[in-house]
Amino acid sequence: MKPQYFKHKKHSFQSGNAMIFILIGIVLFSALTFTFTRNSRSPSGISSEDARLYAQQIISYAEKINGAVQNIMLQNGCSGTRVSFKNTSVAGYEHAPVSPQKCGVFNSTVGGGMNFESPPSGALTVAGNYLFTGNVCVDNVGTGPYASCASDSLKNEELMLILPWVNAEVCKSINRLLNNSATIPQEATGGYDSTKFTGTYADGFELNSDAPAICFQSTGGSPGSGYHFHYTFLAH
Repeated sequence: MKPQYFKHKKHSFQSGNAMIFILIGIVLFSALTFTFTRNSRSPSGISSEDARLYAQQIISYAEKINGAVQNIMLQNGCSGTRVSFKNTSVAGYEHAPVSPQKCGVFNSTVGGGMNFESPPSGALTVAGNYLFTGNVCVDNVGTGPYASCASDSLKNEELMLILPWVNAEVCKSINRLLNNSATIPQEATGGYDSTKFTGTYADGFELNSDAPAICFQSTGGSPGSGYHFHYTFLAH
């Protein structure tokens, strides 16, 4: 009879081989995952999956703010000049005279009930916040004349949200999700500044994107070279 310890030794040897194959499989899978993740990243340093996720978050927030604006105008009888973006996170949106609370987008009791949120930091190339402004007109949106609405002395600017300094891949994803062309329109002379909306629409800047919501590239105008997203709440 063959000694029993040979059987145990053979069994241990087989178990050891199996464990080695499992470890090799884990190493190969990890390497494959790393390679796939690295290759899925664009030159801008962000994966297509992350770009799409950030784009969805940005559009969703803009749509929610738009819903709050429409609600306080329709349900609370607030005119476009009385809509207030005053909040406890970013100063500079106070009305003069102060807008009633029912016209406050970020008033949680009688207003729009929204919270002021910061954009996803990974979606931006420069740290910043959403900007709510009323000194930018968009060509072919509203009634403003083409190529002159920024200087026609009429209050035909749009009430809008702008998110500055968006990552290029996020910018493309935003346009795809909005059913715009993934090609990013360029603004060589038009743009915007940091003027916050306090109830006044005024001449200032013009965008020729011809869309109520789109991500565009500023190549020569204000605020400088970069990618920016705008979403119109109220067109004039």
